[in-house]
Amino acid sequence: MSLFSRIYQKVFVSIDLDAKTCKIKISYQNKNHEEKIYKTINADFPIEAAKYIRKIQDKYPYTYIAAIIRVENQGLITGNKLSVFEQFSLNISSLKIMLVNKQWFIYVDKKSLQEYKNKFSKIDGIDFIFSPFIIIYEKIKDKLDNVKKLYILQEKNSTSLLIADKENIYFGDHIVFEHSELIEEAKDESKDEAIIEFDIIDEIDENIIIKDFEKNSFKPSSNELGELSIANHMIELIKNTLNNFYQDSRYASDFIDELLILDGYGISDNAISHLKNNTMLETHFIRIDICQEIENLIKMEVK
Repeated sequence: MSLFSRIYQKVFVSIDLDAKTCKIKISYQNKNHEEKIYKTINADFPIEAAKYIRKIQDKYPYTYIAAIIRVENQGLITGNKLSVFEQFSLNISSLKIMLVNKQWFIYVDKKSLQEYKNKFSKIDGIDFIFSPFIIIYEKIKDKLDNVKKLYILQEKNSTSLLIADKENIYFGDHIVFEHSELIEEAKDESKDEAIIEFDIIDEIDENIIIKDFEKNSFKPSSNELGELSIANHMIELIKNTLNNFYQDSRYASDFIDELLILDGYGISDNAISHLKNNTMLETHFIRIDICQEIENLIKMEVK
C-alpha cells in the first residue's frame, strides 16, 4: 500500500465493552479486518486495548471509533415535542436527547454519558456512541409491518426492548442487570441437579420443562445454568414490559403476540427453547455481532 493510500484510508474501530470482556473489530476500507478480545474488570476499558487502538490511530489518521452505550439512565419515548418528557417526570435539562424520524426520542442522562465517554480517555476520546435502540431500529426497520411487535436486543448484561410497527415506535426500555446476580441464581439452581425449577412466571409448566430435559438426558453445567438464568430474566422482562404497555394509558396498547430477539450474546439452544416455551408469543431469533452492527452505523455517519 502506498503512503498516500494509507494516509487517506478510512479505518473503522468498533468496541463492544461489557463487564467481563472488550471485543474490538478493526475494519479497513480494503475490506480487511482484525478482531481482538480482552478481559475487563468492572467494564473498564483495558489499557492493552487502548495501546492497540493508538497504534492504529498513529498509522491511519482517518480512524473512526465507536461503541454502544450501556448505562441504566437511558430510554426511548414516542412523540416529537419535548413536552412529552413531562408525562414521564423526566427533567430534560439533565438529559442528552435526540429526535429520530421526527417521531420518537432517545435520551441518556448527561452525567452517565460523560462517565461512559471518560472510559475511553486512554485513546483521546471516541467519535460516536450509539444508543442500543438505534441498533435495534436499523436492524428491524425493513421488517416492520402493520402489526405492533416486541423487539429485543439481548446482550450479556443488559436488555433493550421496543414495541414498533411500520408507522412508529411506541415504547422503549433499557434494563441493566448485574452479572453477579445471574451467577448467584445459577448457584441456587445447581443445588439439586435432578430438578430444575423456573419459578419466575406463574404460567410455567415445570413438569413439561423437566420432562423435556430428561428426554434429552440434559445435565446442566454451571455455564448453561447461567444462560438459563438470563433466559428467565428475559421472560420476566417480557412479561413486565407487556403488562406496562397494556396498562399504561400513555401508550397505544394494542395486543402484542409476536417477538423478535436480536441475540448479541450467543444464548444456548436450551435457553432459547426454554424462552420460546414460556413467553406465550410467537418468538423469532436473529443472532447478531454487536461490533458489526456498530461498524454499520459508523459507515452511515461517515459516508
